[in-house]
Amino acid sequence: MQIVAQDISRSFGRTKALAGVSITLQAGTIHALVGENGAGKSTLLKILGGAERPDAGTMSLDGASYAPRSLTDATQAGVGLVFQEMTINPSLTVAENIFAGQLRRFRRGGMLMQAALQREAQAILDGLSADISVRRPIGSLDLGQWKCIEIARVLSTAPRAVLFDESTAFLNHREIELVLAAMQALKARGLVVAFVSHHLAEVEAVADRLTILKDGCKVGDYATGELDREGIQSRMVGRDLADGLFPPRAAVRGSDPVLRLDAVASDRLEPISLALGSGEIFGIAGLKGAGGERILEIVAGAARPSGGKLRLEGQPLKPRTPAGAWSRGIAYLPGDRTAEGLIVEASVLDNLVMARPPRRGPFFDRGRARDLAAKLISRLRIKTSSDKARAGSLSGGNLQKVVLGKCLAIDPRVLLLNNPTRGVDVGARAEIYRSLREAADEGLAILLVSEDLNELIGLSDRILVMRGGKAVAAIDDPATTTEDAIIRHMT
Repeated sequence: MQIVAQDISRSFGRTKALAGVSITLQAGTIHALVGENGAGKSTLLKILGGAERPDAGTMSLDGASYAPRSLTDATQAGVGLVFQEMTINPSLTVAENIFAGQLRRFRRGGMLMQAALQREAQAILDGLSADISVRRPIGSLDLGQWKCIEIARVLSTAPRAVLFDESTAFLNHREIELVLAAMQALKARGLVVAFVSHHLAEVEAVADRLTILKDGCKVGDYATGELDREGIQSRMVGRDLADGLFPPRAAVRGSDPVLRLDAVASDRLEPISLALGSGEIFGIAGLKGAGGERILEIVAGAARPSGGKLRLEGQPLKPRTPAGAWSRGIAYLPGDRTAEGLIVEASVLDNLVMARPPRRGPFFDRGRARDLAAKLISRLRIKTSSDKARAGSLSGGNLQKVVLGKCLAIDPRVLLLNNPTRGVDVGARAEIYRSLREAADEGLAILLVSEDLNELIGLSDRILVMRGGKAVAAIDDPATTTEDAIIRHMT
C-alpha cells in the first residue's frame, strides 16, 4: 500500500497550518513526522486519517483517489488513526473497548457472545505482542496498555495503514516501549505506519524515514540516520543547536539547604531524606508511581506525609494546602498543564499573575499586572499576539511557558517541576531549559521529576533514582551517567 498526499494546505482562521505539503507513506515502513508545536504535523496526520479536511491538495491510495470526509470514510478505505488523547471507556471490558462500535457483530438473539468477543480481541492483542489478557480488569492496566488497546481497536477494522498522533506524549518510559513495539509489529505485518512525536529518541528507535515540518511547510524528507540529532533539531527550529539543548551547569551551588526532607514518608513513599540547595536543580528519576511525584505532592501541600519532617530555609514546613505552600514561596508546575496548571479560557495575563495578583490596597492593580506579564512574556519568549489573548489559543510549548511564568511570577524560593517539557517541541524545550538554568543561577532551588531521562541527565546537578517508593541510587555527577545506567536502577 502507498499513501500519497500532494500540495496539502489547511488554514484555521488566519493561521496557515499547512502550506502545500507533500508526503508519501510506504507499506512496511515507519514514517515519523517531526517539528515544533504548530509546525502542522498533527494537522497533516489528521487529514490523512479523515479527522480533518484539506483546503487544497490531493491524496491517493495505491494510485486511486482518496478524499475521506470523516474518520469512518478513512476507516472504510483502510486507514486508521490513533489519537493522542485516551479514548478508553473504563466501564467496559478490554474486549468491549477493542470492539467498541462493532459489538453488534457478537450479538445473537440480543445476547453478547462473550467467548467469541474475547477470542477475537485476544488474537488482535497477541498479534501486537502486547502481553495483555482480555480477562484483566481495565482499571488494572497502565496507560501504555490502554494505548495498545486503542491500537487494537484500530486493528479490529483490518486497516492497511495506522497513523499515530502523538500517541506517546503522556506515557512513561515503560509505556512508550509498549507502543513502539506495537508499531514495529505493524511494520512487520506490512502495514503503513506513520507517527508524530516530539521525542527524537523514539524517531531514532523505530522510524525508517522522517519528514520535518516547520511553520506549516515541509523542510525535507530524510532516511533515518541521514541526519544526526542536532541536524534534525536545527532544521526543526530553523537555527543551529550545535551547542546542545542544555545550558552549562552551575559551577558553585549554595551550601545551606533551602529545602530539607528528613525521613519523610507517606502511604506510597518509604522514609526518604534529601537536601536541596540554593541554585541547584535536583532531579528525581523513576517509573510512574516510583515516588517522585509523591514527594512533589507532599512539598506542594497536595498530600500529607505520614511521618518525617520538612524544613524550608531552616524553618518547619507543614503545608496543609497548595495555597499554603505557594504562600511560603513554593511554586508547583504540575504534570497536566491544561487540567491543573492554567485556565485555558482566561487570558495570558490573568494566567501569569493568578498565583499572586498585584494589588493596590484591596484592588487588583492591572497596570502592575501588565508590567509583570510583559517581563515574563519577554523573559520566557512566549509567542502570543498580546497578553489579552486567550491562553487556549497558544501552542503547547507556549502554554507550558505560561505555566512556568505563573510560577516565576511569585519570585519563589523553591520550584517544583513535574515533567516540565511533556508534549513540548525541541525549540520550546531549549528555551525552557535556558530559563530554568537562569533561575537557578539567580539562587532558585529546583526539584525536578521527569520521565525524560535525557532531560534529567542534561539539566540536573544531582539525580536521585527511585523504585517502588524507595531511593535506590544517588548520582552526584549526572554528566558521567547514561540513560541505560539509570534504567537499570529504575527497573
